[in-house]
Amino acid sequence: MTNAASAQSYDPVRVLSRSLFGFALIAWLPLCITFVSLLLAPSSPEASYAQLQRTIVIGFGVATAAGLLAMVWSYRLDQANSSRVAALTHSFVGRRWLALVLLIVSIELNILAQALLRDIAPSITGPARFLLICWSLVGGGLLLTLHWQGARRRFLHHRDALALAGIALTGFVIIVLMLVVTGRLATATGLQDRLRGGLDYRLLRFIDDGEAPTPQEFWEEQGQTRVRWLPYSYWVVAPYESELINVNEIGLRRTLSFAADQNAPRIYFFGGSTAWGEGARDAYTIPSQVARLLADQGAPAAVTNYAQTGYVSAQDLILFQRQLALGNQPDLAVFYQGFNDIYSAYLQGKAGLPLRESQRLDDSEAGRLLRQGQPLLRPLNSSVSAVDWRLVTADGNSPGEIVDNWLGNRRLIRAAARDYGVSVLFVWQPALFAKTELSYFEAQVAAEIDRAFPGFLELYEEVDGRIRELGADGAMEDLIILSDLFGSYSDEIFFDEAHINEIGNSLVAEALVDTIAERLNAR
Repeated sequence: MTNAASAQSYDPVRVLSRSLFGFALIAWLPLCITFVSLLLAPSSPEASYAQLQRTIVIGFGVATAAGLLAMVWSYRLDQANSSRVAALTHSFVGRRWLALVLLIVSIELNILAQALLRDIAPSITGPARFLLICWSLVGGGLLLTLHWQGARRRFLHHRDALALAGIALTGFVIIVLMLVVTGRLATATGLQDRLRGGLDYRLLRFIDDGEAPTPQEFWEEQGQTRVRWLPYSYWVVAPYESELINVNEIGLRRTLSFAADQNAPRIYFFGGSTAWGEGARDAYTIPSQVARLLADQGAPAAVTNYAQTGYVSAQDLILFQRQLALGNQPDLAVFYQGFNDIYSAYLQGKAGLPLRESQRLDDSEAGRLLRQGQPLLRPLNSSVSAVDWRLVTADGNSPGEIVDNWLGNRRLIRAAARDYGVSVLFVWQPALFAKTELSYFEAQVAAEIDRAFPGFLELYEEVDGRIRELGADGAMEDLIILSDLFGSYSDEIFFDEAHINEIGNSLVAEALVDTIAERLNAR
């Protein structure tokens, strides 16, 4: 039989009349499954919700019984009545435009159900969404049965175009899968991180101990470090093991230990990435070098590095308070701060915000959209200025507001430390801008900062000047200002605007160790 003859012999009413029981059966089965799922779902402890749940179960029970009766009725229909029902159905949905509208409405209802009902009363909405999908498929099958002849004719007429569209779609899906798989493999194997580290332009100088790596070798390792979520203070560096950099399971950088005595005094360092040790091996971070110098003086101490990359003073405050609340209190806490508070205020226009707060806004909004079932087709671009932050920070980023924010956090740290019997020491860190004898590379860095961040140098110098004035009057006996530590030092110390190499870390440790020793002796 030819295609034309086959098409002419196709009678949708006759085919539907013979299929009524089959459609009734496949429509009833998911209804029955949904009813059983609702019946077995745990009851809510909340009275009003439990009552609603019982009402829905009863409603679906009635619908399931009615569906069973309809299925039995369709099975017992004779040929004449079955044909009349099929003809009546065909008269309603046999029009092509109506069938197309019904199909679009069905798809839209499923999309809406998936988007709006996700994570809302899943014991009820889950079975309901399952039923909607099943009934949509049944409805689609019914429409295809009634319009098979026209659909088949159009398919044969446009099959070349459809084949090309299918090939193009398949090719697109394959390319997307290749991109995803390649990206995952590059990340999983560490290739992406090694490339990122190998392309880091910043020059490093290491203390010559016979085992110093090249800058590229160091950046390849540091490029593979990650941060993970930490309640209250946002993040810590994730556990990491390598030859040069090691971070333990709770997110703390390895520090050299010279204290064999369990009763040795405990020193905790807090701060940002400079105190954490960016650009330095484990043995040559500021905390490690302080530990070595104390041991050389015959007064070894157990030094722990709580500093985290990117932390501002408010995050140091929170992490310090959490340690005290957990009973983890040192004899001395050292807070190495300054640059990140100014840098964050400059970038975001608000004094007191953590760095890159817009990323947290993006994360929050992306989570909200995904939970609602909305796809994310592009990165979000939230604006810090669009949010009113006055509950947690100042209105602006003037030098006075930056200093007041830091002083407020310092005051809270001192109050908590006093209550727990902990001695504290604050260190205002040096930055590139106070160094008068710049190396060639440092001069390039300074020129690039001045070009890329107009006004930042002036803001930093004014804040730094105000802190110096406060330190000069003698009222802040627990503050060490290191702004001029490298003032006329001709050798290369900085590899960017704030981070210093291992040689700089050793000079900072030497500038701190005597005061730290005095604080420990005065306990």
